[in-house]
Amino acid sequence: MNWGNAVRTASRGGTGDVRGGTGDVWDGSTMTAAAAACAAQLPVAGFLAYVLSLDNDDYGAGGGPYLGLACAIVFAPLLLPLAGVVHSALQTLPAMALGRLADRWRWRRPRRGGGRERAWSLGLALAAQVPVGAAWAAFFALLGGPFVALTLGAAASGVVPVLAVAYWRRQGERLGGMPRRRRIWLRSALASVVVGVAVVGLAVLATVTGLIKEYEPPQPSPRQLAGTWLSDDGKTAFTLGDDGRAVVPRARGECGGAGTWTVSTDEPMNGAPPRPTVVIEVDGCEGARSWMIGGTEDDLELFVVNGDMDAPDVEKLHRG
Repeated sequence: MNWGNAVRTASRGGTGDVRGGTGDVWDGSTMTAAAAACAAQLPVAGFLAYVLSLDNDDYGAGGGPYLGLACAIVFAPLLLPLAGVVHSALQTLPAMALGRLADRWRWRRPRRGGGRERAWSLGLALAAQVPVGAAWAAFFALLGGPFVALTLGAAASGVVPVLAVAYWRRQGERLGGMPRRRRIWLRSALASVVVGVAVVGLAVLATVTGLIKEYEPPQPSPRQLAGTWLSDDGKTAFTLGDDGRAVVPRARGECGGAGTWTVSTDEPMNGAPPRPTVVIEVDGCEGARSWMIGGTEDDLELFVVNGDMDAPDVEKLHRG
């Protein structure tokens, strides 16, 4: 099967002739359908992530998710097509090629075609998203990322593009040839807008009815805050007593010792939104150290934001 035959085979429907190898996976029409679907799903996925983050602590970041959402809206028309092409080339199409190879090895006899064979090929293409996603997740896990979450996320991101490719190939079978690339991009963009509007409507409804609530910092009593607070590396940051006394180990900085602590409701530094703050003053030390209260009522956190607010370094403390 030469290159032209592979393209024509793909346009006649299904997932192509698996015995012909994986060449038709990488033809222009297939890559266009996959890239357009990848680009179309990104705004919807991004807005869903934004909605689900409303009840998360932004750790004093001024603007929170609103700033990121505004930037995404401005730059989306320029970046989405490129992101769709990159995603399809790195995730969707390699997985489809892997599924095609698995389908070829599964069958050692002439194919009879039909919907059942098409369903098997589509299922293998979807299942192959997992090993390809795992390969990318292993790479990013070396940089400190969560392997399982990255694998599932990468695999899920390939589902809609694979289904879109199957849809456009069925359209090509019905029309006698794959639709023009411009039509594929326009239809995918329209689908993204329609689904996005539906998601916005559901999000507004969920917010109004109280199903989704924006994060509000806890308001613990001094007794709830009393105790030993530890850094992420397990070292003691300080101990807060019920009587308002505080003990800061000298090893944590240039100055330490005994002092006092109070809860303030003043606006903290770095332009962060107002929230309850633990203020510690150590006897003989210049100035005070403020730790903002975060987390939830059941899992309290103290944190301080250092550095530039555009790329903050958040230091968190947990109860010992």
